[in-house]
Amino acid sequence: MELEVSRILTCSSHYEVLGLNQPDGKPVFVDALQVRRRYKELAIRVHPDKNRADGNGDRCSVTVRCSDPVVVTVDAEAAFKRLSEAYECLVDEASQHRYLQTLQRQSAAVKHQTTNKPKPKYRRKRKASPQPQTEENTSLPTRRRTPEEIWQQFQREEEEMARQQFHANGFDRVYESRPSSERGINSSPPAVSAEKQQEILSSDLDARAKQWTTWSNPTAKRAKVGLSTTNSVGDSVASKSTAKMACCLLCRRKFPTIEALSRHETLSKLHLANLQGRQTKKSDDGP
Repeated sequence: MELEVSRILTCSSHYEVLGLNQPDGKPVFVDALQVRRRYKELAIRVHPDKNRADGNGDRCSVTVRCSDPVVVTVDAEAAFKRLSEAYECLVDEASQHRYLQTLQRQSAAVKHQTTNKPKPKYRRKRKASPQPQTEENTSLPTRRRTPEEIWQQFQREEEEMARQQFHANGFDRVYESRPSSERGINSSPPAVSAEKQQEILSSDLDARAKQWTTWSNPTAKRAKVGLSTTNSVGDSVASKSTAKMACCLLCRRKFPTIEALSRHETLSKLHLANLQGRQTKKSDDGP
């Protein structure tokens, strides 16, 4: 905070105060949204309420020694005032254009003074005739806002913009954890070959059919089926042992039942392809 306060007080232009100056030092028009963003960041850092030395209400002042023996006293309130002036000047497009023209005239005058040109002769100015006072001339000048008033007005504008954005979008806003660049990558499922699909469809069909038959029966029938299964443990063990023996040597695959094996030999494209390859191999080898 102390370094930011001292930096603001040593700046020479509004662009430099807000940190919007270009690398070459030439002033360039800046968007109002960028001005507001920088003002919000810096105002939170250098606000006098956040730069108190203690709770007694004393102002926080820091002493910074430069290369020369001059001692510069850094005041948070002065820095906040300087920041508010820069924001008020640059946030308005018309005011920023006028400020840019002023800086350009100053830089042109400095370049003109460096050249060794004779100074123009002094011309006596004529006094302008007094104009009659009207209601416009007699109106009181507008009072400039204090830094605290500028900050409070800025906060009210931020709340109003947030409220308008919420009413515009409502609860339709969607927050995604992945960045937008990664969206759409792997969005479509990987392609599955026809053989893989057939293998998935023909696997454990008998077991699934038995499960669906059990669940389709009422509760009483389901209980009877459960009792019958508990009484025939030996039969199930025997069926499992026979199921292990149901395998296709040509395709090197095992099946839970004989029916599944026969269905594989009849419908599986993989089995038919292996069988055709075996026949062609035998025909090539000859008798």
